[in-house]
Amino acid sequence: MTSLSGSAKSIYNDILEDIEKNRLPLPTQPRIAIAIQELCENPNVTIDELNEVIGQDPALTARIIRIANSPLVRGRVTINTLKTAISRLGSSFVANMAIGLAMEQLFYAKNKVIEEKMRQAWQHSGEVAAASYAIAAHLKTFAPEEAMLAGLLHEIGMLPILTYAEHHKSLLQNLDTLETLIHQFRAELGEAILTSWQFPRYIAEVPRNLPNLYREMEKPDLADIVLVAKIYALRGTQHPFTQLNFAEMPAYARLNLDPAKQDFSDNEKLQTELADAQHLFAA
Repeated sequence: MTSLSGSAKSIYNDILEDIEKNRLPLPTQPRIAIAIQELCENPNVTIDELNEVIGQDPALTARIIRIANSPLVRGRVTINTLKTAISRLGSSFVANMAIGLAMEQLFYAKNKVIEEKMRQAWQHSGEVAAASYAIAAHLKTFAPEEAMLAGLLHEIGMLPILTYAEHHKSLLQNLDTLETLIHQFRAELGEAILTSWQFPRYIAEVPRNLPNLYREMEKPDLADIVLVAKIYALRGTQHPFTQLNFAEMPAYARLNLDPAKQDFSDNEKLQTELADAQHLFAA
């Protein structure tokens, strides 16, 4: 843990106690996401049923239609209705995309400092989600839409800490302490949030597994996809992730990817797919 001053250490200990005693409020899942999740518990959910639920949210509807017309899909005919968009994209893709996009409304704060941190977190999550989709689709090992959702939610554990900070001026005045708290607890809080929202175990555990860069296991999982996607999304930045020894990360070997080519410069097809996938979360 970063060395903290006396007042900062007091703040740190207060929030640590709240986390350990389960007193830190977790965010509530958006209603539209709950409705879609409940609907999809039926494996035989129809296009009409999805259309009815998602259609209640005009902004979400517009984004799904835009995605259906994006380079990722490359349809010959322009899509103008949600129902046709679902037909083109597929029910599973649309359901996962809609659930993920609905989470954007949680990344909002009145305080400018916290709002900026949330905006950056959401933007980065979108970049990771898009890369996760493209990599999973290319490897054909995992459902791309589930990899996308896992990527979009991998930073969800930041929310309760940022929300806490917004209502505690002492923490806003100690941004180093805030960053320490985020770094230390977002993984376990992310898993707790997704578990409380009843996401499948293999998605809920991604935030917890992601920071464990050197996990040893036989088969790859979604955390491997999201990790590789995150490293790709951070290329060209000064983020600590970019300074690591990728050759030592088992995720690359499990996915049969070259750790020396984190930008996939040796794979023109995947590079094109990655570029197209970025349209998924373009503003």
